[in-house]
Amino acid sequence: MAHQLTQRADSRYEFAYAGEPAWHQLGQELSPDAPISKWKIEAGMDWEVLQSLVSYNTIDDELKSVVKTMNDKRVLFRSDTKEALSIVSGDYHIVQPGEVLDFFESICKINGFKLSAAGTLFGGKRFWATAEVGKVFNAVEDDEIKGQLLLVTSVDGTLATQAKFTSTRTVCNNTLTVALGESSKRAVRKTHASEWDADAFKLDLGLIDSGWSKFSADIKRLTEVKVSDSFALNFFQKEFFNSEKSADEQGIGDIKRVNTLMDLFRRGTGAEYSKGTAYGILNATTELFTHGITKKRDASHQFWNSYFGKDEAQKNRVFNDLLETVAA
Repeated sequence: MAHQLTQRADSRYEFAYAGEPAWHQLGQELSPDAPISKWKIEAGMDWEVLQSLVSYNTIDDELKSVVKTMNDKRVLFRSDTKEALSIVSGDYHIVQPGEVLDFFESICKINGFKLSAAGTLFGGKRFWATAEVGKVFNAVEDDEIKGQLLLVTSVDGTLATQAKFTSTRTVCNNTLTVALGESSKRAVRKTHASEWDADAFKLDLGLIDSGWSKFSADIKRLTEVKVSDSFALNFFQKEFFNSEKSADEQGIGDIKRVNTLMDLFRRGTGAEYSKGTAYGILNATTELFTHGITKKRDASHQFWNSYFGKDEAQKNRVFNDLLETVAA
């Protein structure tokens, strides 16, 4: 398929959103106050993860077919299509797609949050949801940044169940993880070796207030630091060039990346709000590593890398290095 967002046989994508459309106009639009039962259907999260012991065929000494079973392994599969999702150990604890939305429904009612998006990726192997938490500030006039709580889990053994606090710059949908403590960027994290306990997740959400306060102060600090094009170029080269080579010896990919970052620094989406500031350096970085060099980038991998993979790591590294640089 063109995108790795899960697509059903009727061509509908397992993705729903409230508000601005995302992911190349895919998915179903809902109102923020739509019932959770409607969200489950429209986001394609109305199925369950089932399990079965793993069996395999072999041949006995008389050349007859024999079915063997692995008692310590299970295959997980979708209840609707019966498509296999993964093979896991016997002590793997499943989080169901609907449980992710039920969790958000609960905390939204308690805290006044609003469910904003939900869906599945990679055929249903990973699923997620986001909620608006009412945290908003303007980095500068008319340049709004809002906070969301993101909950994600997998059934293919690649990811623990975790909640994260993220920010989105409204003008361009650039994202950045908001650190909630010196030792962790996540609100909560729980492996599939333990049972899902939504109440335990709720206990850690108080970290958001202090994390958002520090984050907004850091962003505003960057808006106040004036920088030249040469400063920005030197910063990007320091971040992305091989320090053991001269500028002329750098790989073509690294040169292209730095050139792209400089172009985004000068003319990227929303550059008029951050022109000539350290904040502009950050926005160039978040735009590149949220949306990629080309708009043809695969939507699911774009989402995954931006929130959990190498692109998220790049954004946070640059953010922290930039704060240290302007503070020096």
